[in-house]
Amino acid sequence: MNTALLLMSKLAAMLTMVAVGWLAVRFRIIQSRDSAVLSRLTVYILQPCLICRAFQIELTPERLNGFLCALVFGTAVYIIWILALGLLKKPLRLDAVDRCSLIYSNVGNLALPLISMILGSEYVFYASALQIPFNLLIWTHGNSIICGEKHLHIRKILLNPNIIALFIGLLLSLLQIRLPDFLDTAAGGLGNMVGPVSMLLIGMVVSEKDLRKIFTDGRAWMISLGRLIAMPASLLLLLSVSGVCARLPQWVPVFQVCFIALCTPPASTVAQLAVLYDKKAYETSVYGVQSMLLCVLTMPLMLTLFQLLFL
Repeated sequence: MNTALLLMSKLAAMLTMVAVGWLAVRFRIIQSRDSAVLSRLTVYILQPCLICRAFQIELTPERLNGFLCALVFGTAVYIIWILALGLLKKPLRLDAVDRCSLIYSNVGNLALPLISMILGSEYVFYASALQIPFNLLIWTHGNSIICGEKHLHIRKILLNPNIIALFIGLLLSLLQIRLPDFLDTAAGGLGNMVGPVSMLLIGMVVSEKDLRKIFTDGRAWMISLGRLIAMPASLLLLLSVSGVCARLPQWVPVFQVCFIALCTPPASTVAQLAVLYDKKAYETSVYGVQSMLLCVLTMPLMLTLFQLLFL
């Protein structure tokens, strides 16, 4: 019950931000086309600050082992999902945005603060390990298929601000180099804007469309239930069949953290990329809003199943 109440509180705050973006366009304070500017701001400035600062922590051998466990687990899950949905894209008629919405969960904007509230700040470190495969894959695989490029441009990928921030943050963490106070404060302030700006962006994109589509679009229901039910269920099956929780019981709390992060709605980065490349921006926002409404029920359910099976 406590988990459900915490989820409701967090989602209510995020949905309020979506409503603010919607109202701002409706009252002509800003225009819906300004969403492209916010998308670029988030992708190229705010998100790199969030990524880099996430690694400003003190490492211990136990933490490092748990971090590596979460890293390997998250990487394996994402790769399995990418391969599985690559095979299912024709039977299910999934385009690039649909596949990315199913594969990539909201690790940064929703999972990290949610885990902090539910399990405590200590476990946020392990959840941040998922940022590595998430950012590497969404800025390579996700970015490539959404923008329609069939070949990866390694130079373009390596020069992406998010990938640069990822490696800088990891290097600083391994070398235990702390940012000066003024840089840490600046990066923290900018990184904390990712969630609110992403929610405003969704509200702005949806503002000039029929809101009834959020509840009547069959495609949106398929993607939302797939992301919130089918993908976590496949993860429960994978954990059960592999027996990894039984073989590594000391890391079950880390797996639980990863599971919570991987049960969240579609990543807001997918919506940002859709706006950036003008690919189903409105539909992607509908997926995000609808799944946020639904996850207040689905996430406690999935977490309860995990605890019954493995704790």
